[in-house]
Amino acid sequence: MKINVIRLRSQLHDQNKEMIKENDNFIDELNNELMNDDLLLVENDKDAVFSIVFVESGGSEAEFVKRFDELEDPIILLSNGKNNSLPASLEIKTYINQHDKTSLLLTGDEEQIAEGIRNASSVFGAIKGLKGTNLGVIGKPSDWLIASQVDYEMVREKYGINLIDIPMLELEVEVKKQIIGDVPHLEQFKKKFKNKETLDGALYFYSALKRIVERYNLSGFTLRCFDLLGPYKNTACLAFGILNEEGITAACEGDVPSLLTMHFVKVLSGMPAFQSNPSYINFKENTILFAHCTLPLNMTSSYSLTSHFESGLGIGIKGEMPLGKISVLKLAPSLKSDESVAFNGTIKKNLSLKNYCRTQIEVEPDENGIFSIFKDNFGNHLIITYADCVGPFLTLINLFDSRYDNLHKDEKKKDK
Repeated sequence: MKINVIRLRSQLHDQNKEMIKENDNFIDELNNELMNDDLLLVENDKDAVFSIVFVESGGSEAEFVKRFDELEDPIILLSNGKNNSLPASLEIKTYINQHDKTSLLLTGDEEQIAEGIRNASSVFGAIKGLKGTNLGVIGKPSDWLIASQVDYEMVREKYGINLIDIPMLELEVEVKKQIIGDVPHLEQFKKKFKNKETLDGALYFYSALKRIVERYNLSGFTLRCFDLLGPYKNTACLAFGILNEEGITAACEGDVPSLLTMHFVKVLSGMPAFQSNPSYINFKENTILFAHCTLPLNMTSSYSLTSHFESGLGIGIKGEMPLGKISVLKLAPSLKSDESVAFNGTIKKNLSLKNYCRTQIEVEPDENGIFSIFKDNFGNHLIITYADCVGPFLTLINLFDSRYDNLHKDEKKKDK
């Protein structure tokens, strides 16, 4: 992927060959860092995916103003911290905000800046990928999600995502057709779960949901899944596990903030995410037990099919998850970045405890992860992914916040 570099320097430094050569080398060093990521910084490349403004020296602010109108929002600024590049970049960043655009400033050493560029490339891809996305809400959020409602119009304005309400009746009509169709891993499922009637019923949900996804051109959905227990004596857990593996974001319980978080992970990283309950905290050991009855099948090293925890009905997934580093994320129902959760952690072990949902993992959070659960306002579920997603996720939701605030800046002034 090519990234266009726009180089700015003051007239005073325009003939400074030593500085220009030093900055040439700086770009070469960044390209060496980015080589394995298939990213390349190129000057004046009109076909590049996005642009970075390299502020090479102090006094370049006026040159930036000349080019401001041609730059797409958000604007990425780069400073190598030399020749008064950083103070000039900070002045420019403030100017950008004053003129209702958003910005991201990258600075530090080559390794740190390269990591920022990697994050930026993920974020730019996500911003473009989210625009015009359709996500379904099948049924309403479950009754116990009393704090997890979101403003549909704000979601559309902020992220470019259309939330589409779909009545449960529509799913019921599709399930009555009792079509199984082409199901991945079907022979494995038959070996793992011997009750044909229950397995067929779970796969009716999968095929019915797949048809609704196609009908509404959905990239994902959330379903009020507990309403299936009464009439069908079955669950959608297996359907969710297959659909998430296939790249269709599927969230439980009508939880829209979880759906949005899982979908952000998908567009940022291309990887699946596990919607889980933070079920028990051990402060002495600095660990959190996460558990739920569904899991993307491609997040497991092995799995078995058992019943759903709360009801004892249908099919739940008990997955063994590979040990190692994870990201723990959740967009707040308010859609505010400063109320959202993002921290890294490590899966230490898989568990099989009574009185918890079927897939169970013990996670050791990095730094102050445990305290995020009490400090931030995220509802009840947290989203787990093997993608190294904390930096890109925070960058993405912060940029969306800034753009939305700029869009409504005049309204806030009137309210005051």
